[in-house]
Amino acid sequence: MDKIIMLESKCGDYNRSYLSNVSLWIKNSRLNLEVCLIRGLFAGVTMDMEFLITMQDSVKYQKIFQYSLDMCTMMAQRRNNMFKRWFSTFFSSGNFKKYCPVEPGFYYLRDYDYNTLFIPKFLYAGKYRVKFDMFQLRNTDRDFVMGCAFEIEIK
Repeated sequence: MDKIIMLESKCGDYNRSYLSNVSLWIKNSRLNLEVCLIRGLFAGVTMDMEFLITMQDSVKYQKIFQYSLDMCTMMAQRRNNMFKRWFSTFFSSGNFKKYCPVEPGFYYLRDYDYNTLFIPKFLYAGKYRVKFDMFQLRNTDRDFVMGCAFEIEIK
């Protein structure tokens, strides 16, 4: 087990007051992402994640796990949890910032091997939809920054 097959990927939904371009593509089982950030991100960046599974012989997905992360706080902590390990694997394949604030600029992920991700025991073999939505907290508002969705199969 623990082999990930990417069935579909999409990062087309983004806020044009934060990003001028988002490009995502898969080539040779490697993920590539380019993001042009035109407005800085600071403390208060949150990532909402949803994991959904499809039952055998069904096209409908059922939510099995949902979590919201304070990205700046998580990355600044010394404590290493599953989510920090996931996001930390991006640093060797790109130029994403490890800490907040994140200044405007061009950020990328190149030839990222998503099969290096730690797969928790509760995600057994099957087909999943994984959704990520990023927000920036501003006073009492949550500005949507970008969203991505992946349909994967774990074998």
